[in-house]
This record gives sequence, C-alpha cells and structure tokens, in this order.
Amino acid sequence: MPTIHSMELPVPKNWQDFESIVCDAQAQRWKSTTLQKNGRSGQEQKGVDIYGPDDIGRPVGIQCKRYKPPLKLKQVTVEINKADTFKGPLTTLFIATTADYDAILQQQVRLLSDKRVANGQFAVALLFWDDIVGGLLLNPAVFRSHYPQMVLADPSVADKERLIAALELGYYGADIWAYIVLVYGEFGWMAQADPDELIANLRILERRAQQLMAPDDAAPILESLALVRKGCLSEKTAKSDWDPVEVYAKRVQSRLQKASSLLPLAESNVLDLGLQLGRIYHHSDDLPVANVRATIETKVRSVLPPSSDTAIRRKFTSAKKLHSGYQWAIHIYSLLNHEIRFSL
Repeated sequence: MPTIHSMELPVPKNWQDFESIVCDAQAQRWKSTTLQKNGRSGQEQKGVDIYGPDDIGRPVGIQCKRYKPPLKLKQVTVEINKADTFKGPLTTLFIATTADYDAILQQQVRLLSDKRVANGQFAVALLFWDDIVGGLLLNPAVFRSHYPQMVLADPSVADKERLIAALELGYYGADIWAYIVLVYGEFGWMAQADPDELIANLRILERRAQQLMAPDDAAPILESLALVRKGCLSEKTAKSDWDPVEVYAKRVQSRLQKASSLLPLAESNVLDLGLQLGRIYHHSDDLPVANVRATIETKVRSVLPPSSDTAIRRKFTSAKKLHSGYQWAIHIYSLLNHEIRFSL
C-alpha cells in the first residue's frame, strides 16, 4: 500500500499556507504549544518566519522558502544574514523548503553550521518537504486540517503483523546472551538446545527490527545482530573468544529495552510485554509470584480485545499449575501470539 510520502503530497500553492503547515508540523514534532508565526504579512521579520522553543526548550527560528527551484547555499546564506539581525536568542535557524533532500546542500550547510557554532553563533539546519510531512503525520487531526481530501488509515485499527513483530522482537531479544549460554554452554561447548534454532531466532530479530523501526534506528541493532551471528558460528579455542559475542548481544538487548519509545503506543506495549516474558523465560526458575502474574495479566488484557477475555482467563488459570518461569512464559507468549493473530 502506498504511503503518504510515496503519494507525493501536494505542495501548498502560497507561502502563507506553507508557513502554517511548517509551524503545525514542527509544533507536533517538538511537542511545543508556544511555537508561533513571527509577525504578519507586511511586517519585517528579520529572517525568522516562525519562532519558539524546540523539543528541549531551546529558542529556535524557522525561515520558510516555498519555491520550485532547488534551494542553493546562496539563498541559505542570505537568510542567515537576515536572521543575524533578529532581536532575541536563537540557538538554531531552520530553513524549511518544499524541495527534496539534497546531499550536496546538506553537506554545505553542515560545514557552515559547524563553523558558525565554533564562532559562538547560532547553528543552521534544513527541513525538507518529507521532514515537514512527517511532522504533520504525527497528529492525524492536524494533518486533516491541511489536507482534508487525504484519508489516513484509522490509527485505532491495530496492524496485526506489526504487533506480532513487536511481540517476537521483545520475546526473542530480551536476553540474547542468556540464550547463547543455554545453547553453547558457559565454555562454548554444546549444551541443551539446538544452535540452528538460535541462528533462526537471530534472523527473526533482524527481520522484525527492519519491519518495525526506521532505518537509522534499526541499523545499529542489525549490525550487532550480524556480529553476534558471526561470532556464534566462528571457531573458538578459549572461553575468551566468546567475550565479543557477549558484548554485541548485550548491546542489542540494551537497544531493544529503549526501542518502545520509538514505536506507536500499541506496538510499544506489546514489545514491553514480549521483553518481560522473555526475561522470565531465561531468568525465573520458579513460577512468577502472584503480583507479577497479575500485573502481566493486566497488561495482556490492555493489548487484546474484549473478545479475548475468556481465552485470557483460561490460559492464566491453567498457567498457575506450572512449576517454572520458563514454562509459564511460553504459555503466556503463545496466548498473545494466538489472540493477536486471530482475535484482533
């Protein structure tokens, strides 16, 4: 299905609409309630069309350039010179443009910005059209106010495949190093599990990370997973040969613990559940205590529909008869997997 970006959302036909779109988009991205246009038509703006705090409260300005030819460094420099006369603190001037990404211009602006910051002047950055659209899409209501003719998918309708991806990413990625020790044993000799299954699970993690995350967020996870897989398959002569594998495995685990902040709420909740069940699987010899079981049951009910209530009650009741966290985690994971697939 095409995304809003791939559908080439129409660029506003006048500068007033473009300013409004940029202001609303960045207000959503920065969660700023006080970002606002600077002055009105006919008033001198000193190179700053929009002014206010960014996401960590720093005062920033935005200059909006809506015209068809690609933006050039010369135009950027002109706007910087104007903004140098702006009355008020500025940590960064953003130049917003309707143009597509331009690697040459981006490099030029980065170098110019670094030089200015070194001289104690405000930094400079670019906002391209896709960046601006991405900000609008953070709030469907704001997006519709500018593009009422465009219909977005209902965000309340869960994407089953992405929820399953989040569950698997958390469950199999909760403690990769513990899984490696289980399979290969503390000293690198074969232990209790199938090494081929471990490699298959690493590939699941790679696919799910690519599916759920933006490329920049997924890249360090994928790089570490590839090194974990390579390390597991390589020949070893001493226990210390496993040290790099442990480092990379724990690096993946650490990033996955923080990944929920990068995902929509429904996917974030399922990822957190998967992580919690994965940790119980690897580290709880005994049945989890009653309050832990109750907390997880509450979380399960929050991510599954009311039609799953009977299945949830039965599964948690039967799981109380189990004797290990390992068995209990598998039991609840299978419940989530089944209900997401067939009840949502």
